[in-house]
Amino acid sequence: MLWLQTCFVFILENMKKTRVIFFFIVLLVFSPLFCEGMPEYSTLQKKTQSTQESQSVDQISTDMSSLTSLYRYVDAIYYKDVDKSAVKEAMTEAMLEALGDKYSFYVPASEAENYLEESTGKYGGIGVYLVKQNPQNSDPNNPDTYMITIESPFRGAPAERAGLRSGDMIGAIDGEKVNSLTSTEASKKLRGTPGSSVTLTVYRGNTSFDVTLTRELINTPVIESTMLDDGIGYISISSYTSDTSSQLLDALHDLKAKGLKSLIIDERNNGGGEVDTAMKCANAFLPQGSVIVTMEGRKGTNTKQRYTASGNQQVSSDMPIVLLVNGGSASSSEIFAAALHDNKRATLIGTKTFGKGIFQSVFTYGDGYIQLTTGRYFTPNGECIHEKGIEPDITVEDFI
Repeated sequence: MLWLQTCFVFILENMKKTRVIFFFIVLLVFSPLFCEGMPEYSTLQKKTQSTQESQSVDQISTDMSSLTSLYRYVDAIYYKDVDKSAVKEAMTEAMLEALGDKYSFYVPASEAENYLEESTGKYGGIGVYLVKQNPQNSDPNNPDTYMITIESPFRGAPAERAGLRSGDMIGAIDGEKVNSLTSTEASKKLRGTPGSSVTLTVYRGNTSFDVTLTRELINTPVIESTMLDDGIGYISISSYTSDTSSQLLDALHDLKAKGLKSLIIDERNNGGGEVDTAMKCANAFLPQGSVIVTMEGRKGTNTKQRYTASGNQQVSSDMPIVLLVNGGSASSSEIFAAALHDNKRATLIGTKTFGKGIFQSVFTYGDGYIQLTTGRYFTPNGECIHEKGIEPDITVEDFI
């Protein structure tokens, strides 16, 4: 090390006479020696990241240890037996609520069945759309205010096959009057295990009769279609359930058989649903290789995935398509709309969409479910429309 000390003495003694550039040359020559044994920046970065992750894990461990101590203390001195099942559900619900994300939540076991039915669009029932007024507004002299009114039976479902019609009123279910039931409670009573039976007391005009129906697995109709004048087809998509894509393909097949020349797709007030299903539906209108959507997981985890059309296009690329949207068009319906719009396959007409550009994952937790926001998505043009929405090509206020 004597030669190194000599160099430094030389530099210090001759600093006034030595040019700055010479000083930097000396440092450059000897810098490998100075830095020997020091970690590279990338190594420091990795260590810092590892330390941060370790601290995060330690924080969780510390918090859980504190919570465990509190739980055991409460369990030991509370004057009643602690309902541990209720405590677990409350803690789980509170943890999801603490995220401050309205799309992330816990579904307890008591609500799991309804959540699954709404998500998949499948349930055991008789297949009807019903209307039931709030029991608080009932008028004993007006059956419309306290009975269940059948708005329409599903095509081919048990209710239709039994001859039930739009406007029929249900006064009792299995002998129990429906007067005090809410719409949700009435709907639950009509549902049940496929193969089970339910007896309805039906009022039609001045007559009444009982009819017993066998519940079946019902696929909620989410597609309505019709042929307008001049070969213009109309398809309404109300939600993206697991069955939407197959219903859409059936509707397209039917319209093409009737001479489809142009198409109106109505997504107004479609709140979304399954992302995979929305991508399948978009796939039917796009040529192979067209970008449908890009999904990105947690920032920095390199989980960005781009999804493209597979080539199973059902409608020719030169067919004119108009897509109706509004402020109620959200989430998966926006993925569908952006895919057709950005690939120049549809003209958007209506008002700006809702603006939900994040997606959720659902997994079981005990006998319930947890829905958790796990990423965001980008349109084919690279836009994240979260809290922004999609502006239509032609603005038209909502119409019937």
